[in-house]
Amino acid sequence: MARRERAKGPAPEDRSAPRRALLLVAVVLALTADDRHAGKFSDGRQVIRTAVALTETGSLGQARGAPRSVPRPEGDAVSRYGILPSLTQVPAALAAPAVEGALGPGASQPLFLLAPFLSVLAAAALAGRAAGLLGADARTQGAAVLLAGLGSPLGAYAATDFSEPLQAATLALTYVLALAAAASGGGGRRAAAAAGAAASLAVLAKTSLLAVAPLALLPLLAGPARDRLLRLVLAALGAAPGLVLWAALEVHRFGALAASYGGEGFSHPLLDGLWRLLVSPNKGLLLFFPAALLAFAAIARAPGGAPGHDRAGRLAALGALSPSVLLLALSAAWWCWHGVGGWGPRFLVPALPLLAPWAALAIARLAPRARIGVVAASVLLNAPPLLLHPAIPDVYFANCARATVPEAFARTIPPGYVERDAEGRATVTPENVLHELPSASPWVVTPWLLRAASADAAATAHALENPPWEGARPGLGPRLSPLPPEVARVLAPPFRLGFLGRGLAGQGDDPVAGTVYLDALADQALRALQLGRPERARALAEKLVTLSRGSDAARALLAESLRLLGRSPEAWALLETLPRERRSAPEVALVVALLARDRGDEPLARQAIRLAAPAFPGAPAASAPGRPLPAWPAGYAEMTLVPVEEVTPARPGLGRFR
Repeated sequence: MARRERAKGPAPEDRSAPRRALLLVAVVLALTADDRHAGKFSDGRQVIRTAVALTETGSLGQARGAPRSVPRPEGDAVSRYGILPSLTQVPAALAAPAVEGALGPGASQPLFLLAPFLSVLAAAALAGRAAGLLGADARTQGAAVLLAGLGSPLGAYAATDFSEPLQAATLALTYVLALAAAASGGGGRRAAAAAGAAASLAVLAKTSLLAVAPLALLPLLAGPARDRLLRLVLAALGAAPGLVLWAALEVHRFGALAASYGGEGFSHPLLDGLWRLLVSPNKGLLLFFPAALLAFAAIARAPGGAPGHDRAGRLAALGALSPSVLLLALSAAWWCWHGVGGWGPRFLVPALPLLAPWAALAIARLAPRARIGVVAASVLLNAPPLLLHPAIPDVYFANCARATVPEAFARTIPPGYVERDAEGRATVTPENVLHELPSASPWVVTPWLLRAASADAAATAHALENPPWEGARPGLGPRLSPLPPEVARVLAPPFRLGFLGRGLAGQGDDPVAGTVYLDALADQALRALQLGRPERARALAEKLVTLSRGSDAARALLAESLRLLGRSPEAWALLETLPRERRSAPEVALVVALLARDRGDEPLARQAIRLAAPAFPGAPAASAPGRPLPAWPAGYAEMTLVPVEEVTPARPGLGRFR
């Protein structure tokens, strides 16, 4: 008897596609993360220092002297950045002492990349979930995950300490919960309250999201009027605790709400910023994330709000589009529209997980090969920063000469960032000009730096002295010329295969590797000296000496603490245990000079200060050799405090600076 054939139907849907896509994102980002660079960006450095302040002293303060920090009357300073990024770094700050103690100085570097790494994964996963709530099948949800995590600039930030990954994750969470609330029966009460709470987390991540995050809640307005009102009330209640915390911290740190960017403002020409952030080769969103075009097309096709049409679909589309448009407008008019560092349009990165699900919906309408091609092309476009960490070109830019600019351009830059050269011409830091030069585009600079780094040190130095933009803008090469080969090796280190966790094996003598935890611990010891608390400084410095394996800077801080406690013999004994060549280290020599001054040994004091002075340009220590000993500042903290551009709390301004 013939076997009856089973009827063939459509293949069951593979619901594991989003999980497999997320696993792929995690593996690729983990295997390409260069964890030497935690703390290389000023923003992230301050964020981590606040986390270490919380774990070491239970406060938010850090030493005065960090650029763009906010000074306090007590004598220290606070970070101007959102508190949530610092809170996410607290676990790393708690674990760092044990890791450094067991594995050596710098071994905790990977710990401080876990928060941004996990934030990128969360944002990518939420992009997939948003696609599902918008009606996508599992395969399309997987495409949304890939587009957000690897096919957009967001992935490049997984190995940085910028707050953009956390901003992206909190905005995406707000949007997903709002979609879930709109799709739930009974008004989606829990999801609505959670959406409000997520929006407040976004504000705690960055204050400017106070204007942006509510737009991600627009899906809550779908459905009957009674449900809409209930959702809005619940969202407001959910947001209230976070917003109260945000307001309290703003007043505590800055004296007013949204006052951490005083002296800066929206001074860049809006239209110029718009085209540069959309299509310029340096920061254009559509070049770094061309799938955004597909997202905009899908959003335009969303059902309208006319009678008989799907209001929920239009609100879901606006919930993704309006935050993106507002971020674009705010960034385009901001004085540093380019975001200074990072890959792609940094200030637009938080919106990418909102656009990725719509791009995936558009891709789902394409032929199978076209779908694969779009996703693959997006991933390839964002592969360069996985091969060369974004900190490397940014450090090179920062070491280039200041740029002479017209007065009209100078008036778009905050006065504190503008200096006059010997001829009275306005000059600005190089990134304000380089990000407008196509020859300084990441597509040009990244392969150029990789080629330069592959040569021997002398050839690398020669290459770095002749950047790709030399013809378009002469004179914007490295400030040091000729460039010493050992400096060139730091600016363009040889390529190495990095992975998240490699730093746990120790950094060795790698000149590129950072020690962000030890630097933050030293910052807390210095802060204690600035506040006149030598006993606290001593305890912190002793911990620093142990974990740093007796570094010169750590011993200098400990000796200075002992000096201020009236225990100068112990300070002398500590420094005399050092080999003679290490006693000539600038930090140690400076404390020797202060100790010698205290006991009236002027010849030794002057000999030591002459050794120390060149290492502290701009600080009082630099001019101390030519001054009478009684005119010297009182201690190490005062001797080393360099005047920097600090923030005077005020709200950002509108229009050009005078």
